[in-house]
Amino acid sequence: MAHLYPYRRQSLLKSCPNLRIGQSVHAHVTKRGFDSNPFVRAQVVSVYSGHGSQRDVRQLLDEMTETNAVIWNVAISRIFRAGDCSGAREIFDWMPSPNGVTWSAIIAGYAQNGRPRDSLLTFWRMRREDSCSLVNPNIIAGVLSACARLKDLASGEQVHGYAVKIATYTETDAFVGAALVNMYGRCGSMGPARLAFDSMVSKSVVAWSSLAANYVRCNNFSSATGVFREMIRSGAVPNNVTLTTMISACSDMSCLFYGKELHGAVVRRRAEKPDIFISTALIHMYGKCGSMSYARRVFLFDGSLLGCCPIPMWNAMISGYVANDRLDDAFCLVRSMGRSLTSGALLNSVTMATILPVCGKSSSLLYGKELHCYALKHGLDKEVVAGNGLLDMYCKCGKVSSAKNQFDMMIEKNTISWTTLIDGYGTQGDGHAAIEVFESMVREEKVEPDHVTFVALISACSHSGLVGEGLGYFELMTREYGIVPTEENYGCLVDLLSRAGHIDEAMNVIRKMPIEPSSNVWGALLGACRIHGNVDGAELAMHHLLELEPDRSGFQKLLSKIYAQMGRLDSAQNVCEEMIALGVARRLGCSWLDKPSCFIKRRHGKQIHCSTA
Repeated sequence: MAHLYPYRRQSLLKSCPNLRIGQSVHAHVTKRGFDSNPFVRAQVVSVYSGHGSQRDVRQLLDEMTETNAVIWNVAISRIFRAGDCSGAREIFDWMPSPNGVTWSAIIAGYAQNGRPRDSLLTFWRMRREDSCSLVNPNIIAGVLSACARLKDLASGEQVHGYAVKIATYTETDAFVGAALVNMYGRCGSMGPARLAFDSMVSKSVVAWSSLAANYVRCNNFSSATGVFREMIRSGAVPNNVTLTTMISACSDMSCLFYGKELHGAVVRRRAEKPDIFISTALIHMYGKCGSMSYARRVFLFDGSLLGCCPIPMWNAMISGYVANDRLDDAFCLVRSMGRSLTSGALLNSVTMATILPVCGKSSSLLYGKELHCYALKHGLDKEVVAGNGLLDMYCKCGKVSSAKNQFDMMIEKNTISWTTLIDGYGTQGDGHAAIEVFESMVREEKVEPDHVTFVALISACSHSGLVGEGLGYFELMTREYGIVPTEENYGCLVDLLSRAGHIDEAMNVIRKMPIEPSSNVWGALLGACRIHGNVDGAELAMHHLLELEPDRSGFQKLLSKIYAQMGRLDSAQNVCEEMIALGVARRLGCSWLDKPSCFIKRRHGKQIHCSTA
């Protein structure tokens, strides 16, 4: 039985939970003389590599009189798995003669650690070293996946051509074929993706799913559904990834009929318990299609089959209610979720991020505070996502001092946190406080602002009449931070100048814009022209607004008010008659009032809904 001992030691080495125990087992193996066994030797190297001890790995490899490629490959793969890319590369460079498996391990290791560019560079190095004979389908598929992640179409085409040239890829290779479909699709080149797919002799479910998913990614939903129907007719059985992709496509198309058809296919192929991802996708789909009754059926039925509803399904239901303006139902569901502690349905950061903006939208400070208490109790207020949601809620409800307290309590802050606080001060007309927050952000905390930060900052300057400061920050954005101004940034600049009465300067900014001015830019000019009674500027803005959004009545109403304000009643009457002749409907306003016992919904001044919160 002595010959079995090395294999028992090998199993023991595999199960070592940490380096210290691994070293003890290694000492025992060496003492008994089993370290010469190649399998045991490979496991010893694996233990040291997996626990991040590269120095010991180098020493072990030096001491071994006989080493084969397997041991080197084990070391490289395990070091990559530990997240040490530089250590794995050092071992690779030290290896006397890497084989195809080694190159494949290096390329895959970089990809697994989020470094696809290094995977691609390693492949080019392999070509330079004239190692064509070592190239195998795994290497080609790995490099194509790296090109897909980088969205590097040119490199992907070169790899494709190289694979065909050295006969590594043929139409019978389903593995490389699926990688080609994914690479071309991720790069937005669906024509070649379809050609690569059609050339495959044997089409795997992965290839079908990849083609459909990339059509969805390119917003070509009709082609995606066509691919799915082809797949069914071919006899291929869709997996959960395929079904989730197609359900998401129905969500984006708001195609309820086809979504129900897919739901039926899901139910028919269901063996035991529902798949959480598919159930969540179905709830999202029904919510986006405005059919919350069906979403609720999926939520209750699949939740009962699973024993309890997982958090993603709760979040999908809440998100659906919010998207369909059923805020009272969203609030009630969050309360139910909070009470369902026995089922494990604890609110998480995603739930908070979904429902807290609704509190801001409906000015429901009382309910927002209730959620804040829950966040404090469960430690969610310290997390960035939930913390930013609380920050935004307090700002939207006009409680900037409470927002500042929440901001100060957050352990980790990101650009969104700082931008939200700046916007909160700006909305309250405290431009100086907004500037102080920005200066603290960039000077003391060294947080990099983005274009949204400057939208909030310049808007704050606009609301406070700080024209010089706003102009200075617009210049700072481009000069110091290299941010290319977006349409929103230009809109804020136009609003800053025109609000202060500098209509001509604002119009000059619009004329010099490198991008086409949007309705937001012209709308800012129109609003300022009303304040300052500038009819010429208002007419110019109105002319462009009618071209951009002919069905929007708010701008035309504003122009009629400007005419009336300037005593040009005939012109005001003409605008109203044009609105009637064009059949432009007035969009009714909608508001929510928060009372201690209920939420009241008003539309155009009339109460239309009341529900208990």
